[in-house]
Amino acid sequence: VMTVVSNGIPNYTFVQITPNALTSQNYAFQIPRNPELAATTSEIALLGPIGVAVNGIPLYGPNEAAQPDPYGDPVYNDILDFCLGHTAGGGVYHYHAMLVQCLSDLGVDNEPDTSVPSPVIGWALDGFPIYGPLGCTDADCTEVVEFKSGWNQIGDPTTYAWDNHEFEARPDDSTYLDECNGRVGPDGDYRYHATATFPYILGCFSGTEGGGNTGGGGQGGGGQG
Repeated sequence: VMTVVSNGIPNYTFVQITPNALTSQNYAFQIPRNPELAATTSEIALLGPIGVAVNGIPLYGPNEAAQPDPYGDPVYNDILDFCLGHTAGGGVYHYHAMLVQCLSDLGVDNEPDTSVPSPVIGWALDGFPIYGPLGCTDADCTEVVEFKSGWNQIGDPTTYAWDNHEFEARPDDSTYLDECNGRVGPDGDYRYHATATFPYILGCFSGTEGGGNTGGGGQGGGGQG
C-alpha cells in the first residue's frame, strides 16, 4: 500500500471561489500499489474523495452537493478556480477536474507540449494511476493523441449532472475511453486519463475495492461547494 500524507494545501496561490476559507487538513490516503481490474465496475462516491492528486489534494467526482444547485456539474456551472478546484465545507480544497500544468513541474502559466504524453497526475482510490489527457497509441510512442471521454451531454447539467450525461461506447475509435474514463495502454497496464469533458476524472472504478483516507477531513465534500 502507498500512503499519501498531505495537509490539503495546494502548491500554488490559492484563490477563494466559494464562501469556504481554506483550512489545513490531516490526510493519509491509502492507495493499493498493485491494483487489479475487477470483474465489474463500481460506482465512485457521489460526495467525497475518489482519489488523490500528486500534490496531495483529494479528487472528487463531477458533481456538487445538494445545495445550491442540486448535484450540478461544477465545471459547467463555472464555480472552480483556474486549476479546477475549490473549497467545500470544513475548508477542504479538492479538484473536480485536473490540469497537467497545475500538477506537474510545468507550472500554472505554461501549456503542456501536445507532442509529449502526459505524466501521472494522480491516483484513483482503487490504485490505478491517472494520467493527463495525452498518451501514446503504440509501444514505441510513434503517435501521441488526446484521449476523450465517451460520455455525451444529453440534457442541462446545471443540476443532476449524472442524469444529464450518458455513456456511449466507441469500440472503433481507440481515442475514446471506457465508461470509467480509462484504457489499457500499449504497455498492457490499465490507467485512467483526465479529460476535458464530463466526467473529467473518473466515471466509475475499474479496479477492485481498496484504499481510502484515514486522515481527518476526508469527507469534506459533504459540505456545500
